[in-house]
Amino acid sequence: MTGIETTIVTALTNNFIGQMIKSGWEGINKNELLNKDVGQLFKEGKYLFLREYTQRYWERHGMIKVLKMSKPMDLESIYINVKCLGNLVRDYYDENLENKYRESKQRRFNFRDDGKKDGLLLANQEQYLMVLGDPGIGKSTFLRKVGLEALKGNKGSYQHPLTPVLLELKNFKENEINIQALIEEEFKICGFPNVEKNITNKLEKGELLILLDGLDEVPTANVYNVIEKIQDFVDRHHKNRFILSCRTAARTHLRQFTDIEIVEFDHQQIQSFIEHWFSSELDRKNETAKNCWELLQKEEYKSAKELAHTPLLLTFLCLVYDENQSFPTNRSRLYQDALRILLETWSAEKRLPNRGLVYENLRIEQEEILLSEVAYQNFVADKLFLEKREIVNQIKDHLKQNLNAPQHLDGEKVLKTIEIEQGILVERARNIYSFSHLTLQEYLTAQYIYDNDLIEEAVKNYVTETRWQEVFLLVAGLMRGKADKLLLAMEKEAHNYLKTPLGQKLVPILQWADEMTKDSVDSPIKPVGRRAIANYLVIANVFAYGIAIAYVPEIIHVIAINIATVITEILFTPDLIDEFVLLVNLLAQDRIVSKVNFYQLIADLEAFKQNIPDDKATKKERREFADQFLKMWNTAFNLTPELLNLSIQEIRKIDKHYFYINLLVLCCQKVAVNISPTVWQEIEDRMLRIP
Repeated sequence: MTGIETTIVTALTNNFIGQMIKSGWEGINKNELLNKDVGQLFKEGKYLFLREYTQRYWERHGMIKVLKMSKPMDLESIYINVKCLGNLVRDYYDENLENKYRESKQRRFNFRDDGKKDGLLLANQEQYLMVLGDPGIGKSTFLRKVGLEALKGNKGSYQHPLTPVLLELKNFKENEINIQALIEEEFKICGFPNVEKNITNKLEKGELLILLDGLDEVPTANVYNVIEKIQDFVDRHHKNRFILSCRTAARTHLRQFTDIEIVEFDHQQIQSFIEHWFSSELDRKNETAKNCWELLQKEEYKSAKELAHTPLLLTFLCLVYDENQSFPTNRSRLYQDALRILLETWSAEKRLPNRGLVYENLRIEQEEILLSEVAYQNFVADKLFLEKREIVNQIKDHLKQNLNAPQHLDGEKVLKTIEIEQGILVERARNIYSFSHLTLQEYLTAQYIYDNDLIEEAVKNYVTETRWQEVFLLVAGLMRGKADKLLLAMEKEAHNYLKTPLGQKLVPILQWADEMTKDSVDSPIKPVGRRAIANYLVIANVFAYGIAIAYVPEIIHVIAINIATVITEILFTPDLIDEFVLLVNLLAQDRIVSKVNFYQLIADLEAFKQNIPDDKATKKERREFADQFLKMWNTAFNLTPELLNLSIQEIRKIDKHYFYINLLVLCCQKVAVNISPTVWQEIEDRMLRIP
């Protein structure tokens, strides 16, 4: 049975039909209904209106088609239960959001997970419910889901035997609004009989579930009138149940209503949504959902996964993956499309009138420039949470400095409009704002750097700060006119580091690595890859390792040996010497380093494996064995004591500066849209060498 067929049958055989029978409509024979198979009744053409209401309601509200979906999808096939908070965090003052965010060690700004409840549970509990949430969080979908559950009677998740009716408040444009007439019109559209008489009767008895969707979408000029009409209607028909949805930033307080807020999807909800989305027979066969979810777990897509916590943007990501069976390497385009969805596409698809200050006076392109400036200024200041007055002042300053921007706009109203209509800036606590996603702030920061030719300045000031890593990768993806300038600026900073006191200690190691690898002319590995591996054998740390595997991925499983930290463990673990033997064989096989007698080295390693101290050996004997092993290894690779005159702390500092910059150059090269082959070859030839 399809979703619609199941809903029809359950509706006819449960409380929904019972309510209709009680109304005493003409032509209904109760005994016939109870004694006959529902399917047979359908075939005979009887009680057509009962089936038609359910079917028409399903057709109007049970299908979903958004963004670039080629065809509508059954809402219930992809619906994920939403979770809600009863206490809105932004109603309270909280001056420690920045510290709390950093302590959470995650990218999400909505890091509060306590006290969440299932949305349908709250819908059952509350007679009057105000459902709040940010744009694209799933408010409209939730209201439609509750209505569909009500149609199922006692077999649905909604426990009250009521007939649902859904009104979209964006259509409340007239000054004279007759809510009952609009409800009657909905029932007429859905094939309900004797509408005027029966709706009045049902309202009086409290037999309706009235779903009012999108209070924030009411045309601005009419919003207070609509609120007053809704309050009067609720007072007059208080026996019925009401669910009203509104964006959190535009919420208003109606007397009887309990406010709840839909929160972002957690990891489990994201995974469930992906599994529901890719549930066709072909997708199950190809494990599409599994592959999509696993791709989002990868480090390079951590920012994309952050967007997935918003259902609308998760839908966008699923559509992208469905089309390409992957996500684009150039994430700049991905985030640009996500930003445009929030800026204009979503409102356009919902057919909202151009009613806000942003739409009437500030063009989308101008708004994007404004947002990029706000993002950049605060990212430079390492501020992710901003006081309202700060943002308002930044908006005012931007408008004053832009000749073509409307000068008469009020900064505070612009901020509120952006918050309500697009949700790109969000109030996290009373008068404390942030961007809706760190990903969007990073993208807008990158856009500002690119638009204002600040590449060299940004590299000079921030290239070694890991929080800027994603920004630089996005800048590389934005530079359609070749990313050479970015890569050369990074290379310059890496070379400048070698002039520092600590960098000077690295110079002999780079010279050694260059000397040890330059004669391996017949190696299948590029010279820079050979130099990276040689450097790793000396400094044995994370970013040098990252450079090495960028060129020689097939030896990841053995080159991960950290010589500096495991040398003493050889005393107890013979298998570690086996790993060293495997590593040496690969170095010899791919001719990565020259001037090493690999046959002698392997023989020495095998001999050492036979002489590992046993459990009865003294600490002195173990130490002597370790010293002998280290001496043998260093002699084989021509590593002198002067060359190894670095502490662990110094190695870590070098790694986080010099090798980190070089690894970032490689990462930016991979995601860049356009790079000169000649320039890149020159950079690669100079990489990990003394300039």
